[in-house]
Amino acid sequence: MTIEVNATELCNRTCVFCPRHDPEVYPNQHLHMTPYMASTIAKNISNSKYFGRISFSGYGENLMYKDFPKVVSEFRKELPRNIIECNTNGDILLKRDGLATELYESGLSFLYINMYDGEWQRDEFLEVLDREKIPSSWYTFRKHWMEEDHGLILNNRSGVMKWIEAETDLKNPCYYPSYKMMVDWNGNVLFCSNDWGREHIVGNLLHHPIKQIWMSDKMRGFREKLGSGDRQFSPCQDCSVQGELFGKGSYEHYTKCKGK
Repeated sequence: MTIEVNATELCNRTCVFCPRHDPEVYPNQHLHMTPYMASTIAKNISNSKYFGRISFSGYGENLMYKDFPKVVSEFRKELPRNIIECNTNGDILLKRDGLATELYESGLSFLYINMYDGEWQRDEFLEVLDREKIPSSWYTFRKHWMEEDHGLILNNRSGVMKWIEAETDLKNPCYYPSYKMMVDWNGNVLFCSNDWGREHIVGNLLHHPIKQIWMSDKMRGFREKLGSGDRQFSPCQDCSVQGELFGKGSYEHYTKCKGK
């Protein structure tokens, strides 16, 4: 359903609900997906006839990376029909004139702007977006500040965040590996988007066909264990993600068709 892409290992914030809150746990690093890497990865995805969603989210703040619009452009060249979206805290939109326009001209479909400080941020963002004449249907705001309950569910990012008190149900199914592919800045494919510790790398889109990775024995093993409620392996044994909100249909379809 979704290919999530981590384009950079930089972020300008250290939110308490993110591993970057503790730089000893998850430090900033100047590691980025280059436009050449993006082109190679996007061609690989295009060759598989994938028409789903490309989501630039991952483990960093995409807009911190100066060449991010070029990365978006390379994906759009190879994937003209796909939705290409980006999650951002929006801070850089306020500092870099014309960035919103540049992103959409590069081929971005949609922006999710996460407001971590308060409702007042909306007016700041709207001032910029209106000045650049960005249609309101091309973006949305998400309420994420901690002082109020927005119906969000915090998790411990596969156990990386020891400061988040969360219980783990070792018999609870998880469907993440059945509906979402996680692609790191260097083309590595992780078995799950919550694997912040990079414990399980199942392939690399710079070197291996995407279908070969997605339908590999490694991915099959993770799906079968997690789909049956077996979380008794690292890092899943320490992970508090519910894992059942999405993807059950994908898991059942995969289970039905795996021998064909």
